[in-house]
Amino acid sequence: MGTVAFLVNFVGSGRETRVPRLAAGGVRSCAARRAVAIRRCHAFELHASAASAGTIETSSVREKELPYERSIAGEEFELLFMPFVLHQNKVMRDTFQVSDLPFDDELAFQSSTKKAARIESWCYKTPEFRKIRSTYIDAGIQAQVFNSVWYPDPKYDLPLLGIDFLSFGKKKVICIMDFQPLTQDAAYLEKYISPLAPVKAKYKSLAGEMSAKFYDENVFFSKQLAFGRFDNAGPVMEELFPAFKEYLDVYFEHMQSATPTSDPEQIALNLQRQKDYDQYSAERDPAIGLFSTYFGPEWAEKFTHEFLFEHSVPVPPKK
Repeated sequence: MGTVAFLVNFVGSGRETRVPRLAAGGVRSCAARRAVAIRRCHAFELHASAASAGTIETSSVREKELPYERSIAGEEFELLFMPFVLHQNKVMRDTFQVSDLPFDDELAFQSSTKKAARIESWCYKTPEFRKIRSTYIDAGIQAQVFNSVWYPDPKYDLPLLGIDFLSFGKKKVICIMDFQPLTQDAAYLEKYISPLAPVKAKYKSLAGEMSAKFYDENVFFSKQLAFGRFDNAGPVMEELFPAFKEYLDVYFEHMQSATPTSDPEQIALNLQRQKDYDQYSAERDPAIGLFSTYFGPEWAEKFTHEFLFEHSVPVPPKK
């Protein structure tokens, strides 16, 4: 009889470890039982050792485990945006000199105690970007989310690259992608945003308008924002994926042709505008409610202000 694999969640580890198990009716040999026991013990020892030493897996190490083999909710559920994660990581490493940007291990990976859901994040830096963060939420059919933001080093005045792709249920797919400008100055927009116009024009399904319920589209958003709302997953690979690749290409071209400034005042201004973006986004991002639902309000608060938008501060609730 052959073996099948199942997932065992070690208590407190927050990570999944694959352990072989015999198919129904099978008989495991002594050697096989011993091998399984050794693997289980080794996994526990590694986790205990890492926890006691305060060590964590880097983003680069965890990136090598991608793609996920299956959804945490079951094999029948598609990891809708995983191809986007893989493509972004590949072109990032092909184009730039990438190193890990450490962050709290508790924020790197969490699995929900309430529902079949997990969230994993990665964070990097390059000489051109002070922070490149990505997050994937897998909750089966209930939620598939890929979010990423690229923060240029403040010696460059480039817009931020913002990516937010979400799928809820079978008939609600929302996709947002933009070069998020640091200013609405006309010359700045002409330089960095206008080159996106012919790309966006090719994808009519991404010409929608974002709701003003959460954001003001005139603050940290551009006229070339790609916004799509679909009632099925078909357009994700057919239209969104090629648009995603082209947006990345244009953004990378901007960076490769950019001239860094050595003016301390301009550098400080660029950084302050990025900090303003963090505060603005932390106060309005509707995904924070999703984090709270699956992973608890305390973790969601920490994740928001210490990882997603690290230059933001919590706003006291209105009395």
